[in-house]
Amino acid sequence: MAAMEQLEIHSKSYFVRWVNVKSDHTISWSIQPHKKSLNFGIFKHPGHSGVLSSTNHPTGDYHGTDSSENLPSTAAAGSRTSVIEKLTSIGLKQIRWIGKCEADKIVKGTYDVPHNEGGNYALVFDNTFSKQISKTVTLVLLTYPTQSGPTNHSTTQLSHEGDFVDNVNSAARKRGNSILSKAPSQAVSTTSGTTHTGVLHKRRRKRHQGWARRYFSLDFTSSTLSYYHDRNSSALRGSIPLSLAAVACNEKSREISIDSGTEVWHLRASNDQDFIAWKRALEKASSRASAEDSHAPEVLLRVPSQRFLTNAAEEREWTQVEHLVSKVSGSRDAVRRLARDTDPKYLNSSSVVSPYERPRGRSPSPHPEPNGEDYFEARERRPFWKRKPSSNSNQATKRSAATTTSSSNSQLAVPSPAADAASLAGDRKPSSIASHPDYMEEIHDHLMALLRDLDNVVSEFSTLIAESKHRRHPPGMTAQSRLSMESEMSQEFFDAVDGGNMSPLLTIKGDSDDEGAGAAARQAEDEVVADDAPSDSEEEVPEPVTPHGGEKDSPLFPSRPKSLAPLPLSPVPRRSNITAPTVMPPSLIGFLRKNVGKDLSQISMPVSANEPLSLLQRAAEVLEYSTLLDQAAKASDSAERLMYVTAFAISPLSSNRVRERAIRKPFNPMLGETYELVREDLGFRFIAEKVSHRPVQLAYQADSKDWSLAQSPMPTQKFWGKSAEIITDGKFRLTLHTTGEHFSWSAASSFLRNIIAGEKYVEPVGEMAVLNETTGQKSVSSFKAGGMFSGRSEEVVTKAVGSYNDELPLGMTGTWTSSLQLTENGSATGTVVWKAGPLVPNAPKHYGLTAFAATLNEITPIEEKRLPVTDSRLRPDQRALEDGDVDRAEQVKVQLEEAQRARRREMEAAGESWTPRWFKRVEDDVGGADAEDVWALKAGKDGYWEERARGSWTGVVPVFEP
Repeated sequence: MAAMEQLEIHSKSYFVRWVNVKSDHTISWSIQPHKKSLNFGIFKHPGHSGVLSSTNHPTGDYHGTDSSENLPSTAAAGSRTSVIEKLTSIGLKQIRWIGKCEADKIVKGTYDVPHNEGGNYALVFDNTFSKQISKTVTLVLLTYPTQSGPTNHSTTQLSHEGDFVDNVNSAARKRGNSILSKAPSQAVSTTSGTTHTGVLHKRRRKRHQGWARRYFSLDFTSSTLSYYHDRNSSALRGSIPLSLAAVACNEKSREISIDSGTEVWHLRASNDQDFIAWKRALEKASSRASAEDSHAPEVLLRVPSQRFLTNAAEEREWTQVEHLVSKVSGSRDAVRRLARDTDPKYLNSSSVVSPYERPRGRSPSPHPEPNGEDYFEARERRPFWKRKPSSNSNQATKRSAATTTSSSNSQLAVPSPAADAASLAGDRKPSSIASHPDYMEEIHDHLMALLRDLDNVVSEFSTLIAESKHRRHPPGMTAQSRLSMESEMSQEFFDAVDGGNMSPLLTIKGDSDDEGAGAAARQAEDEVVADDAPSDSEEEVPEPVTPHGGEKDSPLFPSRPKSLAPLPLSPVPRRSNITAPTVMPPSLIGFLRKNVGKDLSQISMPVSANEPLSLLQRAAEVLEYSTLLDQAAKASDSAERLMYVTAFAISPLSSNRVRERAIRKPFNPMLGETYELVREDLGFRFIAEKVSHRPVQLAYQADSKDWSLAQSPMPTQKFWGKSAEIITDGKFRLTLHTTGEHFSWSAASSFLRNIIAGEKYVEPVGEMAVLNETTGQKSVSSFKAGGMFSGRSEEVVTKAVGSYNDELPLGMTGTWTSSLQLTENGSATGTVVWKAGPLVPNAPKHYGLTAFAATLNEITPIEEKRLPVTDSRLRPDQRALEDGDVDRAEQVKVQLEEAQRARRREMEAAGESWTPRWFKRVEDDVGGADAEDVWALKAGKDGYWEERARGSWTGVVPVFEP
């Protein structure tokens, strides 16, 4: 056998190239990574065929020596996530670990297969250490009898192999450059004498990212299924010999699952015709593979090996251990309830109930107690799918649920924009505790310390028990049981076929009706992404389970600060309006006519086209309804929290509800310009900085006692003749410190209508999704598009789904200009979740500002003599425009922009680049085109709030000096 292939290995992943070799034959390889290095090793399948289990097999002796420096980089000391350990744990036998292969260097080697050791060998290309970059490698592979060595026939076969690939690619090019060029209404799969090719939808690697169209090729000669990015791609992305795989088909959803033991492919056909064609092709290839394997004629169904059976005494011992741990778990739950009853935050004498009643809401979890500046230390929290409740705790949960009578719609309420609102669920405490708050606080501290110890003990023992059970009762010993566990349907089963011409494929059936399955298929169709989607988001990789609960905080999400200085502060008065403009903005169509053919991004607009706010201050307007986040942090139910966060995500759109605001734009900040906002009445602080000029990008972070919000927005505009599309790249990232949950969403796109003629206005379009990255729940808000003559559309509808795309009962409906109310199972409840705040008096005559926006450029006693020289409030042209001095504003604006150009020329001449003062770049864990430029607020002695407390602004460039 001879082959020359180009392989593509995704980031944070590995590639397995299977090769079947006879005894007393030699495997010869030549590897050349391109541009970037990777690791390489050889493993052997324990048998001639069949599905791997996920249980350790005896690895025996391997040939060659390994050193720790050649191990995959993920295999640090004590780590259990290395590629070697993962592959050996599922039954592969390690033969040789070559280790690191340098970029653009050819690595050659051979391995002589001993007598009676023939079978399937895995050439493993490891790229798990790369967080973002995919790797490509050229592989030349030969197998030949060890005694006779390679022959000319092998070289000739290799030449034919290359010709075959070229012929396939040339034929594909004749069919078109993109698999999306044709609608999937007709079958796109074709069958020749030796291959079956076509397009299938492949589930992407990361959760909630839908499916991607990929080009598949099934070789009947070798019974191997391979796939590529598209028809024209020559880089092999994956291949699975069907002799090593279990194949299952679901006719209702047109899904095909292929499990080789080392990886699982979830595929879906575009239509019934394609599904039937692929099913028949897979049956044909699997039957050939099964017939050729005399050692295991029944490829897919097999019984567990006797070596995995354990004795009865060991089973009894582990059963006793589980029983003891369940008792400890029950005691822990009792301590948790007692800790909640003694929690000081429940000791409110105005709300007293029976000592035997329990407060509604989430049970407390251990958290660090106040300790100087570290009292904001965030506690770790385990996502819901990583928790391991005991039977006792489940019973306790049921009892708790029985005593809770309040429903979701009765708990949601409108937060007050002027002060912190009350929690959704009322706080109720035993009267005996309320009478001795000081004494109970000391008891509560001891209980929390004990609870932390118990949580650790239960967690460690639960992990130990799970690992033991995993070892003693290996899952996946049959294709049937493995696929049953992989399935997401609750009552699936597999057809049993008695003798005769039995199909080698497993048919999955479910109890759900055809309509439900069809709806799921249609929903998945909507989630199919373009074929040019980044390669780093293909396979769905399960998230690792940490032994002590809680995931490590992502650097992309803001963490809780040690303090909220300068908060708390005494209330300060704020203005309610600003001076009305003295001149109207210039005609945009006239301005565009004068600058036809010029780069509009390089042209300075007249100052009369601006409102007296900077883009940094406009960014701060998202916090006008920050009380929604306060409510979310206090909510006891995850669906309620999702609704409050979604309402907060929609609320900034209301700042454009007055049409007069659409005719002016904010000032483009100077590079290095900053803006701080401390709202003592709302309990948050905010700092923003312009970190890039071309393209324009800001970075900001807001902190409150219960939440932190960050974004690195990059606003762009696209002109479409009569309209301009306003797009803001950069996700909002929210951390709720009370629950440890992470939320993320992207701002909805908006259109500025009637640029050339007519009344200008802004309206959002499309959909906006808010994702709870901790629980997997997601809300989707749809903005109804207005007709050509119907004017602005203001309606919005929000629906929510769970982590398994199951629809949640809670939703919202209303308008983004006035209010949103809660819905339950599609029906309005009358409970208002959000209501738009006040505008300034006679808003159309005062730039169309909201009352909140009118205060943003004001210098209050909080900011007086405490601001750096870069704060937007101190920008002279913006201040002159607010005061009505348009001529001076225009003159100063030109001077500032010229000074900025001079600074940029000086830096370019010196070979330097701009470094933001208060924010630092963090690495996004998404590669390719989806990668985002994310900036995080610096902390420590060089942080903004630390410098403000000291009153010293070191390293600050005076950007407002002409």
